Amino acid sequence: MGCALLCMALPGYAENWRITPTIAVGETLTNNLYLSSTDRKSDLVTGITPGIAIDGKGARTSLRFNYAATQNIYARESSENNLQHALTAFGALEAIENWLFIDASGTISQQYLSAFGAVSPSNANIDNNRTETAYYSISPYIRGRFLSSTEYLLRYTGSTTRAESSLASDTTLSQWLGRINGNTRWGPLSWSLDASSVSSDYDIGRDTDDTRYGLTLAYRLTPQFQFSLIAGLETNNLVSLDEETHSDSGFGLLWTPGPRTKLEATATRRFFGNGYQIGFSHRMPRSLISYTASRDVSYQPAGVGYTGQGNNYDAYYAIIAANNPGLSPDAIRQQVTEILQGRGVPADGAAVNGYLNNRATLQQLQQLSFALLGVRNTVTFNATENKQQPLGLVNNLTDDYSLANEVTQRGFGVIWGHQLTGLSSFSLSLNQQRSLSDRSAVSDSKTKGAYLLFTTQVGPKTQANVGARWVVSDGGLNAEYTEGALTAALSYSF
Repeated sequence: MGCALLCMALPGYAENWRITPTIAVGETLTNNLYLSSTDRKSDLVTGITPGIAIDGKGARTSLRFNYAATQNIYARESSENNLQHALTAFGALEAIENWLFIDASGTISQQYLSAFGAVSPSNANIDNNRTETAYYSISPYIRGRFLSSTEYLLRYTGSTTRAESSLASDTTLSQWLGRINGNTRWGPLSWSLDASSVSSDYDIGRDTDDTRYGLTLAYRLTPQFQFSLIAGLETNNLVSLDEETHSDSGFGLLWTPGPRTKLEATATRRFFGNGYQIGFSHRMPRSLISYTASRDVSYQPAGVGYTGQGNNYDAYYAIIAANNPGLSPDAIRQQVTEILQGRGVPADGAAVNGYLNNRATLQQLQQLSFALLGVRNTVTFNATENKQQPLGLVNNLTDDYSLANEVTQRGFGVIWGHQLTGLSSFSLSLNQQRSLSDRSAVSDSKTKGAYLLFTTQVGPKTQANVGARWVVSDGGLNAEYTEGALTAALSYSF
């Protein structure tokens, strides 16, 4: 996958390249390596992490590639020595100018097998509820315009997800999306014809197909407000062995009262009941608040294929871009990276870890985030509620939905970062995550953690940090434990 992404960008399209090799050495002294409530074992874990970051951008191509491999070495439990890979990559190529485009992406990450199993404080702990998971996708598409006011889009996306654990299903998705949209002689009125198809192939579980057709009519009542009507048909075998056809109907609205505020929402009546998509954001001079909510079909956890920079990164990018309209995107990215690294704030502030699925689910998701950027202080808050129900029955399949008809995960995290000096910072993080079942077959689980981190710039390319954490977990499937740890790390960018 890395070779494919590089080959997309290597032709003479890329004008600016930034290649940064890195090396990091970390130490973790934990008093509960196996996250056990009865057999607590202490250990000193050394993690050696070489990595490489490639950022290239040109007139017709772009590439963002971050890969690292961590060799964990255990002082006492040497039989647990392991190698963990981490990858986030996205490449885009304009193969034929203004018509044919190709996107490709890849991720390798640690994912959880069950919502009710143990949640690891770090990748240095030994946790049987976690497995390394790889996701790759390629998506060619064409887009253009005809009859002056009509636009078209045709996109295909093929993706595959592979997990090391035999308890998780490998998944292959094949998706088609087509759209034609345009204006009318009545200026405020516009229209859109949409068609989509998703075929899923689970090696553990049942394969499914879902095809949708829709028509949307939108009318802009004022420059700030637009209203739309939605109608369509959907055919799938998600809830039965035979394909069934259902009608779709709904409405949408778009409200932009000013450059700082935006509300966009759609609501539809579908085969599973009411579906919706809601997005709201409001930016203040030095802060940003956003809220999203949705009820829709999900084929895999969002974290598996996510190749963005993270919600904390996105929030600070929006704040800095709005306050510095003359800055280039590269300069904004550099400032955001310096703020996050300098104040010990992770780019991704996900409050819920999620878990691997062996079937399609009905997902009801809510996310609230807030970011505040001060001269010496930053505050981020993220909260998530994720409810999932299985769509259809699968014989001889054992997973969380064998024990519960609905799994709910709720979590929040708050991080305060303080710049002590020009080279040093301090951060305090508090988080909590709960997994709840609608049946008594499995008990609810809750994990709470507190983290302290001191970060300093040792040299122009060298950064060091020391930290401490305390984590308490109870309930769930063998998920009761307490763990305390001291950490230290030294990283160098070439």
